[in-house]
Amino acid sequence: MPKNSPSDPLEPERLHLLFKQARSASTIALLGAAACLGVMFHAKPGPGPFIWFTAIAVATGIRFALYQRFFAADTDSIDADCWLRRHFWTGGLIGVVWGCLPMVSMIGAPAYAQQLQTLVPGFLVMAAITSYGVYFSHYMFLLATTGLSTTVSHLAARGAEGIPEVILYLLFAPVMAVTAWRYCDSLITSMKAQRHSHQLVDKLTEANRDLVSQNSVMMQQRSLLEQEESLAKHVFGQLILGGDRRLPGVHTWNQSMGSLSGDLTQTARGPSGQAYIFLGDFTGHGLPAALGALPASSVFLAMASKGLPVESIATELNIKLNQLLPVGYFCCAVLFELSADQRTLHIWNSGLPPVLIKRRGRTDYQRIDSHSLPLGVVTGEAFETQTHRIELQRGDLVYAYTDGLTEAENQDGESWGTERLESFLERPDLPNPRLSALIEEVLRHVDQAPVSDDISIVEVEAGPAAAERADAA
Repeated sequence: MPKNSPSDPLEPERLHLLFKQARSASTIALLGAAACLGVMFHAKPGPGPFIWFTAIAVATGIRFALYQRFFAADTDSIDADCWLRRHFWTGGLIGVVWGCLPMVSMIGAPAYAQQLQTLVPGFLVMAAITSYGVYFSHYMFLLATTGLSTTVSHLAARGAEGIPEVILYLLFAPVMAVTAWRYCDSLITSMKAQRHSHQLVDKLTEANRDLVSQNSVMMQQRSLLEQEESLAKHVFGQLILGGDRRLPGVHTWNQSMGSLSGDLTQTARGPSGQAYIFLGDFTGHGLPAALGALPASSVFLAMASKGLPVESIATELNIKLNQLLPVGYFCCAVLFELSADQRTLHIWNSGLPPVLIKRRGRTDYQRIDSHSLPLGVVTGEAFETQTHRIELQRGDLVYAYTDGLTEAENQDGESWGTERLESFLERPDLPNPRLSALIEEVLRHVDQAPVSDDISIVEVEAGPAAAERADAA
């Protein structure tokens, strides 16, 4: 009998299936033997059928005893090879006894009784495929013992007249062998697939438990982050409300990418009536960027309230941010100081797009490009604080903005762009101030596309008309 690998994970399952199927087959076979006994005894009364049935009953009883011991045994201590050997040899015994059916003398009996002796062993090996076929070697041993016993019985009982039955059985046996081999192969493949599916289910179940656990942790972390973000949002909201938001001729707009903005727009009135404006774009987005706004706002508002020049404010902002911000974090900014009569504007640009000065009645722009490194990058003499002094006339417009404005994309990925911005502000049909119309146009361009960056704009309108409108408001 072939040895079976004890490490085969399918072995215990196949062994239990073999004994389970064999027990059912033995029960059916015993009932079939009893039916054969009745038919043969009716056809030709005598002791022969009873002797054969007694042999069948004894062999089947040995099998039932084997089944009982197997199913009563501790499954963890089952020796597969031992039980397979017992099944193998007792199965062979069954084959020999059933193959002896032609030895029962049916001379003078009706033809159906003689044909029964020929057909029953074939039916036996055919029906045994689903039980013994769990192990192909076991089925082949049953087929061989039944065939050999049947051949010997036919020749012994009938002599040369039994040769046709022997030839018929020999032709029939290969078909049964091929069928049993295919059944065994399909069964093993099915069991492997079933075991694999069970393993996948176990893995998915374990993964699902891990996912539920991780989801619970993430929900806790999310709740904590939401609390922290809510606090930061409140602080930032109070921060941007600081300063003087009703300066004549000064208009601002900010649209954040998330709940917190990395852009900061602050305005303040000096002791002599001058207006200070700070537009900053901090590295990154959300909370990390918004944190840099806290010290910047404090320094700007404190120094603007004292009426200090832009150069001093820029220097102090740079020192403070250089001390507080980690390496790689900085702030691109524009600082304005607008005189009380709105005729003189001091501009300092460090890293933001060019400041656009739109003169009344002209179609071109005066540009103040960035002329200093961003705040927080370098200190000392390497930091440039020189400002540009610009003389304004009534109706002149000045625009400072962060790069989120020109990089705002629509659903097709098309940016708003500098050219479109400048062309729009040149339109003669737009009233002053033009920020409201600009906001509408930008939002129309973006439409439903997600915001990719914070957007901030400052518009300064020169001349008494601006002051009159502010007072009226």
